[in-house]
Amino acid sequence: MISEKTRGIVDVYTQRHDTRAGVFGEKPYANYGYWSRPGMTIDDAGDALTEQVTRAAGIAPGDRVLEVGCGYGAATVHYTRLFRPSRVVGLDITEVRVRSGRDYVEASGLSDVITVGMGDATKLDFPDGSFERVIAIECALHFDTREDFLREAARVLAPGGGIGLADMCLRKGADRGEFLEKVHFPVGSDGKLDVVENVYDVDVYAEILRKCGFAEVRVDVITEYTLPRFAVHLEGVAVKLEDGHGPRRLRAAQIFREYLRLGLEYVLVSACKPRIG
Repeated sequence: MISEKTRGIVDVYTQRHDTRAGVFGEKPYANYGYWSRPGMTIDDAGDALTEQVTRAAGIAPGDRVLEVGCGYGAATVHYTRLFRPSRVVGLDITEVRVRSGRDYVEASGLSDVITVGMGDATKLDFPDGSFERVIAIECALHFDTREDFLREAARVLAPGGGIGLADMCLRKGADRGEFLEKVHFPVGSDGKLDVVENVYDVDVYAEILRKCGFAEVRVDVITEYTLPRFAVHLEGVAVKLEDGHGPRRLRAAQIFREYLRLGLEYVLVSACKPRIG
């Protein structure tokens, strides 16, 4: 049974399923991407973010991988082709994304390696030590709560296994009260969907990772390569496409910039579960 907050997130992203056209490319990504060089497409940026996160987790050939919040499966397929894990389990809480993800995996010819299903990241239905890697791209901020997810991630990781996350938190020194008052995830929601327990800065984030049993913790700020550049992409789409969604996209880009002004920080997280002995 998922929480009321999680149900709200599911409802919003289900409603947004049909408004993705034009914003994203040929690959079914649903994230801001990592824009590391001029001339990148949204597909390039999605691939680059996937590689940042999976390398942060330490993914290697033969690994068993759990991806929570796998969305439509674009990242899942990309890193499976690139790094050749032996088994990948992708979980998402939104039914339409799970259906689409399964279709994409099948069309990619990777159904023998990748399984996509419904699942709550805070209540993982796997035995201890089931995976060498856990990854999550732009979703842990929605989990009720992120700390519950991190505790579960540490449990299902094998000793020596790694976690990699692309996530958002609060910039050090930012006004948390103002941030909570004005920033709502997803964009344009009325605040009922926010998980306020997840709003803290990078230092607290690192402390929580250690509290949940992780070592070799890194929380690296990569904001400049992510949300600001996605906002520019969104503005370009708004001007280029004549599909009636231009004003909404321009408004979303403005909101993203306001989030950044208020103290939103985009981070790349890596940590590992200590080996025994």
